[in-house]
Amino acid sequence: MQLNNNGHENKVKQLRREHSPPIIDNSRLSELIVIKINLVMKKYFYTSFIIVPISLLVCFAQCKKENTPLTITLYDKPLTTIQSYIQGKWKLHYSKGGICAICEQRYDDKNVFYNFTSDNRIQISSNGRLTTDTTINWVRDRGTYTNGYTTTFIMNFYNKQNVPWNYVVDRIFNDTLVIHDNSSDAVFYHFTKF
Repeated sequence: MQLNNNGHENKVKQLRREHSPPIIDNSRLSELIVIKINLVMKKYFYTSFIIVPISLLVCFAQCKKENTPLTITLYDKPLTTIQSYIQGKWKLHYSKGGICAICEQRYDDKNVFYNFTSDNRIQISSNGRLTTDTTINWVRDRGTYTNGYTTTFIMNFYNKQNVPWNYVVDRIFNDTLVIHDNSSDAVFYHFTKF
């Protein structure tokens, strides 16, 4: 019986050897792990060359330009809106119009600044000399060059020589403030924020 049992044990051992996984030593196992990691890394490395540029394109496509120029019509807005948009210091660059509609006068060399303060005042200086420092009187009236049917707020004030000025705050176009005389043959003045 022992032979029979021994023969059976030998058969079981032989079957186990045939069906068991091969025995791998530690150096061979380490080598296989490194090969597997390299294959996975290469796969993700090359995939990242596709995903990263696409992600960057999507991100930059969502970005908006920070400094888009301001364009707004002001003559048909409430007084508080007009005042809030013109508040601050503006440099006069040129005027155009008057009797000679296409004539242009440059002011760049004269350093003319209009400062509209938060307390409803206007200060005008030319080459560092203050020519106007007074309160603005806003009057609602039909303005010239304002569509004919539209009433607007007319900016009235007197300079230091007691000369009256009446302006219509027309618009801001591409960050340029445009005001004009409230008269026929008006002169249009063009400013940029300083």
